[in-house]
Amino acid sequence: MAEIKLILTTHCAYFRRHPWLLLLFVVGLSLGSALLTAIAGLNQEAKNRHKTSSALIDSAVSHIVKPPIGQDYIDGTLWLKLREQGFTNAQPVLRGKLTLASGKSLYLQGINSLIWMTKPIPAATSQHQSSQRENTDFAFDAILVDAKRAERYQLNKDDKTLTLQNSPFTPKLVLVEDIGVWSVTDIAYADRLLNAQGKLSFIEFTGLTAEHIPLVEAILGHDARLIASQEQDFDALSEAFFFNLTALALLGYIVAAFLSFNAIKLSVAGRKKLLTQFNLLGCSKQAITTAIVIEFTLMSFVTALLGSVAGFVIANALVLDINRTLMGLYQLDKALTIGWQWQSLALGFMVNLTTLALMVVTQKKTLQNQGNTLFMLSLLGIITALGYLYLNAKSEFESLLLCFFILALFVLLTPKCLQGLLSFNNPFKQPLWQWLYADSQSQLTELRIAIVAILVALGSAIGMQIMVKSFSHTLNAHLEKQLSADIYMHIDTYQPELRARLNTDPDIARVGIYMASNGYIDKMPAKLASFGNSPDAFSHINLTTGDPVTQAHFADNGCIANEQALIKHGIALGDTVSFKQNQHNYLCRISAFAYDYGNTALSLITLEDSIKQSPLHWQVYGLSLTLSEPISTLQMTERLINNYNIESTAISENKRFKEIANTLFNDTFKVTKVLNGFILAIALVSLCISLLSLSAHHSKQLAVLNSLGVDSNQLHLLKLIQTMGLVGFTSLFAIPLGLALGMALLKYVMPIAFGWSIHFYLDVPALLGTCLFLLLAAAICAYLPVKKLTASLNSKESAL
Repeated sequence: MAEIKLILTTHCAYFRRHPWLLLLFVVGLSLGSALLTAIAGLNQEAKNRHKTSSALIDSAVSHIVKPPIGQDYIDGTLWLKLREQGFTNAQPVLRGKLTLASGKSLYLQGINSLIWMTKPIPAATSQHQSSQRENTDFAFDAILVDAKRAERYQLNKDDKTLTLQNSPFTPKLVLVEDIGVWSVTDIAYADRLLNAQGKLSFIEFTGLTAEHIPLVEAILGHDARLIASQEQDFDALSEAFFFNLTALALLGYIVAAFLSFNAIKLSVAGRKKLLTQFNLLGCSKQAITTAIVIEFTLMSFVTALLGSVAGFVIANALVLDINRTLMGLYQLDKALTIGWQWQSLALGFMVNLTTLALMVVTQKKTLQNQGNTLFMLSLLGIITALGYLYLNAKSEFESLLLCFFILALFVLLTPKCLQGLLSFNNPFKQPLWQWLYADSQSQLTELRIAIVAILVALGSAIGMQIMVKSFSHTLNAHLEKQLSADIYMHIDTYQPELRARLNTDPDIARVGIYMASNGYIDKMPAKLASFGNSPDAFSHINLTTGDPVTQAHFADNGCIANEQALIKHGIALGDTVSFKQNQHNYLCRISAFAYDYGNTALSLITLEDSIKQSPLHWQVYGLSLTLSEPISTLQMTERLINNYNIESTAISENKRFKEIANTLFNDTFKVTKVLNGFILAIALVSLCISLLSLSAHHSKQLAVLNSLGVDSNQLHLLKLIQTMGLVGFTSLFAIPLGLALGMALLKYVMPIAFGWSIHFYLDVPALLGTCLFLLLAAAICAYLPVKKLTASLNSKESAL
């Protein structure tokens, strides 16, 4: 123990003398684990959100009884039947919306308040309410409102009752902490306030076993659906989204790990003599090894702790964008709320410990002595893997492996090519340029990791930029044809009279309709939609073959499936699929496939009459108007409001509708851009800290040059040229790396994960702008350490 303590104390002193090295080590693993734990926390929260009970019971929810598709409520007698059959682990929930006197909407949730007989409600915030609770735990005619939302509802702590619009009831008000968006009351009182007439929104089961599921389904019959809490539509639809974020987080961790790898390499090199002296002084190899293991274990824990805290901050910064994306595209019905999780700390600790172990192994002399052999074997293995995956990648994991091996190929080649470039004899004649060339050769070993980090970060940024730009370009072209009408109107119910009046209007050339029926195909969420009965109504549909939609596509129960059905679910042309809604099935023959960018679920298109004549429940969502040339959209909007009594909020012109669609779809990649920015920032931190740590080693050289007559400006210029040259050379390799990653993302990752085949689009100005930005940032990173050293040299000269 004395030997281990001595070694650890000496190592601490070593890091005190090399603060930049310690900072490089800590920042690397901390930032890497921060990204990893942030996305892992968001993903875990998305998976666990179903476990939180809306009925405010302690046990996790295992199953949910929902209304049949197309209905908003279930009959309350079903809950009574379940209770009669002994299912006491079922709790009813009624949800609705009340309008306060202020005009604000209050979202009300009625629950079985009898469960609070053995469990106190959350603490009230006012003194009056606290004294009220001394007499009774719960008032059946009271509404519990989250204190944080009271200001939004224009409520005061002194208010004792709520005033509702168009209602004779004046419920008591109780402000409590942390109950969320849904205000809570007794379910019987909620039934009176909402005039639900005994209906329920859903029923939650806790601990429902497999053998009891058939009994529950028999009781429910066709009047309700029993769904496992982890088999919601959101879980099936959002899998690809979180796969994308997790892949980016892993990439960020790899880039950040290069920082710590550089620190490991420099610290091992700097402590070789120290460790040899310990051995000569009688310290056993076991004690030295134990001390290093303790040191790295503590480092792993500290960096994981810092990373989990930083990950918590990052996750909360991203949660608003992610919530908007998940609610808009993936049918999320509960907002994610991020809390600190000990699992994220454990994940970061285990990953950091494994990474450090791999880093130490790579520093073994036996591996370093066989560098050329390992390089050739690794290169051969990577090329073989790339060839296999290029021809056979079918799954999300295989597509991710393809991107990984593309990165690994360039990580191997770039430092080797740079080393080959600097291995030539010094071609310069001027002393300063000779020194610069020789110094670059000596620094290559130390800066290799920073160069690789920049390569990976810039290459992935370019690849991601290509993917996002290609998606945006393809989506705009898709929407340009799909959203071809002049005006779109949102309607909640089917109004044939309104449609007939619009059809007879001489200023309207064509009236389109959008109606849909929700259901499932092989347990996957699906939608059966229609835009009318004639082929002209489907002229905006982009078939993958490029052909227009004809009446033949709908013959013999024909329907058009979206591209996701072909790519993700293996549905082929001519197949007959069964669209299931509740107890009804609708058989549909696939006659063609259509592009459907932005949609993550299965979608089928058929004739309007086919849906109406089926037993399926369907709903009309909106009408589209194509105007005659003499009239403008503004004039028609005024006529729709004045003559047709359409609310202005339900009317959107073509341009505005496209903006809404673009905003909704581009939200999918907003978090991707943020994570990509984090990765690029990590790479720049890597370069800056590496240069700062190396500048301490070069202080004597710079001092000699300064004493020989090289002034500060010349030193600045030399170091800037050196750094710009190294980063510029790295950028030359990062551009083809980004192009290769972009191709892999568009050809494999996007189709396999999302089911969208996106056409390659290269935004050259944006690509050059990213590279120039990195060069400018690298110049600043190079200037700071040299400026610090030259200032130190000047101060010493003035002192002398």
